[in-house]
Amino acid sequence: MLRLEDRFYSPIEAKMLHLFWDCFFQPLIEVVDIPDMRINSMSALLAAIRSGRVQYQNGTFTGTFNAAISRDLASFAKFDRRSGKWTGKAGPDILGASIIAEGHRKDLMDRLNAQLDQAEKNINDAIKNLSLGDDLPLFQMREAVEKDLYSVGVQPNITPRMDKALRRDYTQSTNLDIVNWQPEQMQRLREMVQRIQTTGDNSSIKALIQSEWNTSAAKAKFLARQETGLFFEAFGRNGALSAGVRRYRWSTSHDIRVRDSHRHLDGRIVDLNGPGEIVDEKTGRRAHAGADYNCRCGKIWILD
Repeated sequence: MLRLEDRFYSPIEAKMLHLFWDCFFQPLIEVVDIPDMRINSMSALLAAIRSGRVQYQNGTFTGTFNAAISRDLASFAKFDRRSGKWTGKAGPDILGASIIAEGHRKDLMDRLNAQLDQAEKNINDAIKNLSLGDDLPLFQMREAVEKDLYSVGVQPNITPRMDKALRRDYTQSTNLDIVNWQPEQMQRLREMVQRIQTTGDNSSIKALIQSEWNTSAAKAKFLARQETGLFFEAFGRNGALSAGVRRYRWSTSHDIRVRDSHRHLDGRIVDLNGPGEIVDEKTGRRAHAGADYNCRCGKIWILD
């Protein structure tokens, strides 16, 4: 029975990850990797201000304080446990360090925003030349379809014309997915830059970028799996039709992860030429086994 396998969508996931990294994240990482601006000083407080770990403004120190920084602050400032801030009059060395740190932080923000402006152009240009349909492991998919249909005694006739049409449709669909997702990604990254303005040192900034990258990587996997699943379902269905198969029995994965709307379809006889079965009672949306979102169902071919 045909089911989507990791090896079918992993090349597409890798290509999307590469695209997202090149267009969005690598430029940001390169901006954050600025030289260490800390001065050669025995003062932990000055070093923390230079690095961005501690911020000073209008007599108030905010940020992350360790024991060494707190000792320096205790010599002239008071700690408010309720707000978690120190208040006190800073000397000229601290004022100078905070002015320099603020300048560096503003420069960093300007460069991050400039990179995001460029990223929007880069991703649009990249999509124009993106053809993910060419990266599909079609030979392996064809082998799986042929093996599955041979098991019931029929031979598919998957023509080059069919291959080309399905690849074209796949490329158009995945490109549209990326285009539709891009505004959400850009919004998340711009909100991240806003958070960076009040965060700590460069390691904290990198952690924010890493968190966003993890979100984007999960999105790449979802898009790759979803679109490849739809492609593979259509590929297998067309292969079956070319072999004279007209019906199949819907088969779920028979585990606790099967959604209710699919569980009641288990064993249902479905016409391959039809629109599929209702998989969403609220909207009336129909789909064939394996063609719904994250669907793990399969088809058992019926020979008439």
